[in-house]
Amino acid sequence: MLRKVPPFTPAGRKRIPRRCPDPAQPTTGWAWASLPDDIARQVAALVLKYDMVDYIAFRAVCSGWRGCASTPRDPTLRTRLSVRSTGSIPLCDGDAVRPDDACQITFIHCKTARSLRVRLTELQRHRIIGFTDGLVILLHKRRTKIRVLHPFTGVAVDFPSLVPVYHKLIKNRTCVLRMNAAVCSSVCVSPTTSIAVVAWFPWSSVVLSPDAGHPSWQWQVIYNSMDLSNNLTFQGQLYGFMQSSRQIVQVYPLKPLNTVVDHVP
Repeated sequence: MLRKVPPFTPAGRKRIPRRCPDPAQPTTGWAWASLPDDIARQVAALVLKYDMVDYIAFRAVCSGWRGCASTPRDPTLRTRLSVRSTGSIPLCDGDAVRPDDACQITFIHCKTARSLRVRLTELQRHRIIGFTDGLVILLHKRRTKIRVLHPFTGVAVDFPSLVPVYHKLIKNRTCVLRMNAAVCSSVCVSPTTSIAVVAWFPWSSVVLSPDAGHPSWQWQVIYNSMDLSNNLTFQGQLYGFMQSSRQIVQVYPLKPLNTVVDHVP
């Protein structure tokens, strides 16, 4: 025999309305926001040691954690906090588009191998002339001013224009557009910055660096005859390789007696 179908068949299980928790009753769960301040500071120090991006995300969790972690936006770009703590190096995407034209740079973390594409509107009207410890060195295409930019915090330190030195020593626009630069620890005490920029040019033996202790803070010629082919920054110092003499020299800070560190056989 066929069974009769009931006149009404429910489409699914009925939803039971959730009860809102009573604020007067104590909750059994544990909130991360109630983490003690001393423990939160220790966690923040460990996060900053390995990754600047995670440190910024740590401060964005809640106001309590933000109060336990100091801001990474250091206007002087001190080496310990801003430069060494990035732990990331830039990558080329291989799509034949320059990062300054695309206004974005892809970074990979040295320890975690995590890649992160950062969009930087500051790259407009600028040309990338170097990277040092995660910092981006920019050259303004029209004003020829040098800017050192922290890609994750947005802090920037501006340096004087290259126009006076260009008309006096370089006199070649192609050399300026293809110039190279590196960030070093400044040897001069300045309240505005703790970094120095060393710049050199192809087809030229001139090496420049602005002196922060100078009253006008202009670019100074530190070497007149130094043809650099490769360079390396280590602990705030800049070393270079001279192809003609097969010598490894210390470019910055200046050594009064002898700049030669070693010879390459």
